[in-house]
Amino acid sequence: MASKQKYVYGLIIIILLAALAAYLGFSTTTYRHHIALPYSMIKTGEQLNNTENIVKWYLPFAGNDSLSQSVRNSNNRISSNNYSIQVADRSSVNVVLEAGYKEKYRRFVFEAVSDSGDMDVCSVYLTYKSTLLEHWLDKGSLEKKAVQSLESLKTYMEDTRRFYGFEIEYTTVVDTSFIFLSTTVPSTEKRAVTKKIFDQLIAYAEQKNAGYNGTRIFYSVPFGTDQIMLFASIGVTNRIITNPGEGFSYKRMPFGKNLLMASYQGPYKDVVKAYTALENFKADHHLSSMAIPYQKFISEGYDFADEQVVQMKVYYPIF
Repeated sequence: MASKQKYVYGLIIIILLAALAAYLGFSTTTYRHHIALPYSMIKTGEQLNNTENIVKWYLPFAGNDSLSQSVRNSNNRISSNNYSIQVADRSSVNVVLEAGYKEKYRRFVFEAVSDSGDMDVCSVYLTYKSTLLEHWLDKGSLEKKAVQSLESLKTYMEDTRRFYGFEIEYTTVVDTSFIFLSTTVPSTEKRAVTKKIFDQLIAYAEQKNAGYNGTRIFYSVPFGTDQIMLFASIGVTNRIITNPGEGFSYKRMPFGKNLLMASYQGPYKDVVKAYTALENFKADHHLSSMAIPYQKFISEGYDFADEQVVQMKVYYPIF
């Protein structure tokens, strides 16, 4: 009798264990994680549905610039160190990614959602289904990488150097008094005339006892097909009176007004990239302009060849 009871108990235990194993192995659960971002749903969607952008934040591919450049919106599976990803489906604001590790594959959905009244912010939700057994056994690779990649997306989009190519920050006007001089010349004479008008500004400041303080700012814009407009100015400490017909003008910038600032170091001819980054940042954050952008020379001098490496700050007045 006792042996029969043991047999029955053992059978019950086996049945319960089998039921538990079946439950763990076949019962699926939906898992959801999210982050908040200071970008619109559409702008964020561009980072989700474009393979070239995905590899900039999805782990372990993030940071591999050569891989990012080789993708170019390809739908092919991207592989590195036994990991792979492939876009299985996409829309303007979401992507279904098939991620793989060795011979295992899982699907993860990343979706940008505007879940507040502010259209300039959104949340990104990561959603995936998994059995409890898969969740426990596989969390160290595919699931863990997907969750870490969600945080990596946030870090990437909030790092202006990575996202726009330059460090961009908010600042305010400090230098307030300037002498300005502008002219339009053939594009081929830009360098020579830039040097000439800065020399004229410094000489004029000395003549007027304006107190040149070393600040040099500059802006140029194409005019027509083969000309360029040059705007140069120098900072001064004393107020002066300019005479009509001289071409010089004394102007003040409002102290404490808001500016966007990008730090630039590189060939002088490529400073336009910093202007473009500020334009994109301004558009993405729906900022308005109150004046033209300009660059402030940090490197000594103002007579630079196109390939000469310079340091400067690029500013965009905003409100």
